[in-house]
Amino acid sequence: MIVTITLNPAVDRLYELEGFSIGNVFRADKVISRAGGKGINVAKVCAELGEKVKVLGFLGGSNGQFIRGSIGTYGIIDSFVDIEGDTRASINIIDRGNQTTTEILEKGPQISPGEVTDFMDVYRALIDEARVVVLSGSLPQGIDSRIYGTLIHMARQKDKKVILDTSNEALKEGIDHIPSVIKPNVDELRQITGKELKDDTSIIDAAVTLHKRGIELVCITLGGEGAIAVYDDHIYKLEATRLNVVNTVGCGDSFVAGIAVGYIRGLKLQDILKLAMACGMSNTQFSEPGRVKRELVERYKDEVSILKI
Repeated sequence: MIVTITLNPAVDRLYELEGFSIGNVFRADKVISRAGGKGINVAKVCAELGEKVKVLGFLGGSNGQFIRGSIGTYGIIDSFVDIEGDTRASINIIDRGNQTTTEILEKGPQISPGEVTDFMDVYRALIDEARVVVLSGSLPQGIDSRIYGTLIHMARQKDKKVILDTSNEALKEGIDHIPSVIKPNVDELRQITGKELKDDTSIIDAAVTLHKRGIELVCITLGGEGAIAVYDDHIYKLEATRLNVVNTVGCGDSFVAGIAVGYIRGLKLQDILKLAMACGMSNTQFSEPGRVKRELVERYKDEVSILKI
């Protein structure tokens, strides 16, 4: 089973329109509200690919109720902890004409110490069931940036694979506890290295340095340019066929889901990477973050090339 942690879930509100610009008034052609947050997006993809997945985090208020009512439709098992505060919302504005995506993200609710204790109790039970644990996304208010390090340590003590996908201090703190996998994009890699990283050589050097700290698989996603992976002291460049993109939000989460599913299925490294890339590619074809289709994933796997550097 896969367990995904979404400490700061959100109701994703998607607005589709044409000609978006700052300071003007627009009428959206389409408005959609869905359960969101990086860990939920990961869970959606895992469930679509046929894997059992539970999601844990904090939910409260009307937005929390909306998410609880939604995730079951994806085949996700709800293990969320109730809180007094209101779960946040996020806004995604897709301009079809200019092919741009604009996101506005709320910080999230204040979490009390008692709610953290309730969460940790559930987490201890879930990691006994899990084979892979995915820790994704930002932290709500009241949660120390060191929490991911604690969660990694607890899972690794029980020999679970742990995938970490976050940013800023939470990523720095988490890396110190040596997760199995990290998947920063280039901006996140800059945050944790303090380097400019202007070309593939500098990105590879940074990824290798992280791998040598004990992280089993380091994947650096490069958007439309593919990804770089370091595993077992070997470096790989992942590339794929260019697609007409509907939306890029959630592609990184879909990539992470592919890695989690690959581990669950005991795939070889290159097959795991192809599955991850194919999941990210499939997500680009839908306006909903964390949405893929199995048939597209299977097709796109054949369009991924992996070059050992």
